[in-house]
Parts: sequence; C-alpha cells; structure tokens
Amino acid sequence: MNTPATTTPATTTAASGALPLTAVQEAMWTAYRVAPHSASYNIVMPLLLRGHLDPAAMAEAVTAVGDRQELLRSVFTEQDGTPVRTAAERALVRMEFEDLDGIDEQGLRQAAEETGARPFRLESGAFRVVLLRRSDTEWALVTAAHHIVSDFTSRWLLVRDLLDAYAGISTGTAPPWRPIPGSYADHAAQELRHIASEAGRRGADRWRESVAGAPAAQLPLDRPRPAVRSLKGATVVRVLDPATAHGLDKAADDAGVTPFAYLLGVFQALTHRWTGQDEFVLGVPATSRMGKAQRDVIGCFLNTMPVRAEFDATSTFRGTAALAGERVMRGMVNVRYPCALAFPQATVFRTALFLVQMDRMEPPVPNVPPGQAIGPSITYQGLDIALLDVPQQEGQLDLLLRIEQTTDGVTAVFSYDTDLLDHATVERFADGYERMLAAAVADPGTRIADVELAGQDETAALLALGSTSFDGFGDFGDGAGFDEFDSFENSWDHR
Repeated sequence: MNTPATTTPATTTAASGALPLTAVQEAMWTAYRVAPHSASYNIVMPLLLRGHLDPAAMAEAVTAVGDRQELLRSVFTEQDGTPVRTAAERALVRMEFEDLDGIDEQGLRQAAEETGARPFRLESGAFRVVLLRRSDTEWALVTAAHHIVSDFTSRWLLVRDLLDAYAGISTGTAPPWRPIPGSYADHAAQELRHIASEAGRRGADRWRESVAGAPAAQLPLDRPRPAVRSLKGATVVRVLDPATAHGLDKAADDAGVTPFAYLLGVFQALTHRWTGQDEFVLGVPATSRMGKAQRDVIGCFLNTMPVRAEFDATSTFRGTAALAGERVMRGMVNVRYPCALAFPQATVFRTALFLVQMDRMEPPVPNVPPGQAIGPSITYQGLDIALLDVPQQEGQLDLLLRIEQTTDGVTAVFSYDTDLLDHATVERFADGYERMLAAAVADPGTRIADVELAGQDETAALLALGSTSFDGFGDFGDGAGFDEFDSFENSWDHR
C-alpha cells in the first residue's frame, strides 16, 4: 500500500480577519484541545465509485469546492485565550491520491476507513478528500471533515458540490451550483445577536425551565470517569427485527407521534429501566440551519436539545412516546438558542439519540442496508456511486444511539466511550433496546415496567449467581454487575 500524498496547503491569507466561533464550535474546540489526536469528531463520507474517472479533474474539483465553501478554507487558533477562526481567500487543501492497484474489495474498504479516521490538526485545516484507486474502473472517494466545520447534512452537501464540480470540469462547463447568499460567518453573527437579545434571554430561560430539577441520565459504568477523557470509542451495531421495523410506523401512528418520537420514547424507557432513574435528561441533536441563505452552506449547524423524561409504575410506551414527541417539538421552537450556554456549569446529558435519513439528501445515495458493508448504487454524474459503511463519531458521549433507516430495514448503531463502558455492557444494552422496541411495537399500551429485559440465557446466568461467590459479578464488568442485577430484579429501565 502506498503512502498517501501529503496535503499541500495554500497560503493562508485571512479574508475577514479573526472570526468568532459559534457555541457548538467552541465546545468542539475544547474537546479538540483535550484530545488533539482523537478522530472522535471526524465526519466521514466514503463512496465507492465505479466507472472511468479522471483523477486530475477530481483534484481540480476538490480545489473548486474548497474555494466555494468558507469553512473548508478555515483554520482554528486561539487569540488571548479565545478560540477564533480564520478563513483563507483560497482553498487550503489539495486532493490526496493513493494507488492501491489490485487490492481486494475488503482492503479498499479498510483503506477508506483508515483514511477517514486520521485526526485533523485544526490549526492547519479541518477538511480532506482522498481518492483511492483499486483499478481504472473502481475507486473509493473519501471525504472527511472535523465536526467543527461540518454536520451530517453538510457531508452530503460536500459530496454533491464535489461531484457537480467534477462533472463540470470533465465537460468543460461551469458546475451547476446555486449561488450561496449566506455564510457561516453570518450564522455565527446571527447567533451572537440572538444570544444578546431579549428573545435569546427568554430562550435560555425556556431551556432551564424544561429540565429544572432533572439530572442527566447516569448509566452504570464499568470504570470510574477519568479526569481527562481520551475521546476513544467503539461501536455495537444491531439490525432490528424486520417485523419490528415494519411495525414501527403503525405503532407511532397509534401513539399520535412520528416514528422518531417513538424510537426516542423507547430509548427513554430503556434508560429508565437500566438506570433506575424515574426522571432524567438525555440529548436529541437538532439542526439550527435556517432559511434559504444557509441551505447550501457547509458548516456545523447543531444544537443538541435536552429532552426530559419522567416515569412511574403506570407509564406505557404510548404515553412515553407522546410526551417525548411533545417535548421535542417544544425544543425545536427554541432551537436557535445554544443549549450549552444555558447550563455553563452543568452536565445536561451524557447520552443522546438521533435519526439518519440519508435518502432525503441529494444525491440520494441510499444508506448501507443492515448487515452489509456497501450500499445500493445509484448513477450520478456518469458514475455508479454507493456508500461504504465505516465506523465514525465514536467516544463523543457515554453512549450515542444512531438510528439509520433504509428501504431494507432499520439499523441501531450504539457508539460508546471505551474509557467508561465495555463492549459486553453495550451489547446487553443493545439487547435491551431490541426487546423494548419489539414490545413497544407489538402493543403501544404495554406498561414499561412489565417488559422483561433479560433473555432466557441471561436470566439463567443471573439466577446462578445466587449460589456462587461474589466474584461471579466480575463477568458484568468492574462495578457494574450488581447494578445490572438489581435492574433486572426490580424491572428498572436503562438508557
């Protein structure tokens, strides 16, 4: 395998001087300073391309997109202890090319994963594009950006702009891009004005009122929380039972909510059972992208909303989902105010859930079907394009559940912090989510306290502990086993 070419930065000439960061960018800068060698905040879009491709035209397209998108030609530093952004006048990066002639398909996927997982140095750039050649008719195009300049919508905007530019350059025409009337600098300025306004002060009050008195959900941990996080993680992937996936829409309709609110309600229910907390807060990432001026802007338009959950012995899936849906809607009304600023000294949540529906983006590259490594292909700009499945965004939170919907089913992706949790613990949590969701879909009126979380094998193992020494709890992870045994015995819920 050849070593990738070194990125060649253009001269960093400030276009607008030092620019302020948004609240979410400041949080990501802090995380970066804590663990600068972590790839936890990399957002990766690896595509398998089949067809004849001109690497020189693709390299030119990368430069063109870098020129077009402000954040892709930005670097991050500190001035007098304050993080700032500087935008260059021209693109900072050049496409990297790696010739892997004759490598097998698995090797190509592995190379794509390794490419996306390389950490960024934000002082010199937060964006890269790497073209991997397997043969003259099969390639992997890996776009990667640090979350400080991107989000899940932006990674699709990046691919669209890049492929449109490639098609234009290949045919000698201008890319069919819409003009971008707004900028991320405009977004940051709007956020600052809103924060300082009377409407912003009311927004901060609404966030605080929405979670007043409710603690963050506290998962039983396998190890004590370290003083300094490594931001290292791993992933457990589960393909939901087809009957459960197909019945989700009907169950959600029965509860009068969206499928997302239903999935969230079940996640809250599991958290309640697992932790024993009757009241807690978890996070729901939402977009702060507003209006046509920002629709084509690549950037981090994110506000993770705190959503409160409350349970008692009579709570049902229907009622929990209805309450979750109502609170998400209320949160969206207040999404312009950065949640983190309302709680500067408090940890509001350590777990979160979000839904990925990539088929709504352009180009409409389908998600990778459950249990597969390569998604269905589409034809776009003369190439057959398919999405490659690679792990990403691991270790950002104690636990992050990503629900991915495709035409072939639903996948639940549990990314977790390996400083705190063992793989076996997260596997059991995933088991619990599958059982909870199956019960919730089968009958929305089921009481949450009545759902059995342990499978037959787990129940037998737990009962066997009663006749063994205390050392038997070691199989559940140091410090976590007794809490989990109690959760099964008392029908508590986990999140």
